Amino acid sequence: MRLGWYLAIFTLIVLHGFYSHLQRRIEVYLWNQIKHKQLPPSQCAEIREVILQESMKRMKANTFRKYMNDLQKCPWKYNQTEHDLLRLQFGSCCDAAHMLIVTQENSPLGFQIKYETNSKKVTINEKIFQMLPKVSPFTSKPLDTCAIVGNGGILQNSFCGDEIDKTDYVFRFNLPPMTIADDIGTKSNIVSANPSILIQRFHKLHERRRPFIDLLKDYNSAMILLPAFSYLHNMDVSFRALHTVQDFDLPNKVIFFHPEYLKNISIYWRKKGLKVKRLSSGLMLVSAAIELCKKITLYGFWPFSEDLEGDNIPHHYYDNRVPKPGFHSMPEEFYFYTQMHLKGILHLKVGLCS
Repeated sequence: MRLGWYLAIFTLIVLHGFYSHLQRRIEVYLWNQIKHKQLPPSQCAEIREVILQESMKRMKANTFRKYMNDLQKCPWKYNQTEHDLLRLQFGSCCDAAHMLIVTQENSPLGFQIKYETNSKKVTINEKIFQMLPKVSPFTSKPLDTCAIVGNGGILQNSFCGDEIDKTDYVFRFNLPPMTIADDIGTKSNIVSANPSILIQRFHKLHERRRPFIDLLKDYNSAMILLPAFSYLHNMDVSFRALHTVQDFDLPNKVIFFHPEYLKNISIYWRKKGLKVKRLSSGLMLVSAAIELCKKITLYGFWPFSEDLEGDNIPHHYYDNRVPKPGFHSMPEEFYFYTQMHLKGILHLKVGLCS
């Protein structure tokens, strides 16, 4: 009798999962039918003109969301000329290929590296030198297709996982849980990690380190990128992350943002009118990818609490914890992504994927 109940419950669970999956597939189909009903070129041109000339601060969120909804019905085309122009600008100011991360080549033994956020310096001694890769992994040749995967709640029920996994190189941010493969994919090549996560979730790696190691296994052999030289309190916990990975013989390499790159990219965006206390790691790596990748697609970047249809969504696909107010400016950063999308520099995916 009890076995019969278990089988009945199991059958209901399977049927519910099948129904939910089928329902989501129907939503994708209907969404694609809407997308394929493209807007007239004149209307697309009007949206393009407004977004390229207006500023985010002067536009209401509901108006901008409507524009973004309409943009899904406008054709997108890669513009190599615009991409090359911006790549040259970033290469001139920042040089991500050689300077995105700290290496033995750009920070030799005895070199004094200056912290990003203050004038203090740390000398590259033998211990630190041995932590660094000899050269940057990005100098050999440009990456072909890159997916930059944000953590926005807009990714829920997006079915973007297959598209993401088909790209050659995948960027992710802040050690996200790899929970919904259909929507976020499974592939990772580089994953940023905010030291505050190591401090809050893993007790600065002073105590049990197994939960941290178990999380890293979800990223396979991806490089783990930390801002060790941004703030004084970041360095020790970043070094502990590297030693933990080595102690457990994981295939991951822990690498560190170069503070000079972060300073220079911040200056670039400040000159473009983005006045914030600190750039998000999203904008840091999108900027780097414009130098490093031939074709770029953004997923999961959406800074609003409502989706394109006006329905409430969580801040992240895995929780609804909002960032500290006044630290980043996600809506303004997103507006720059939208402008780059309209110029054909990158493809900004919002909503469902085919």
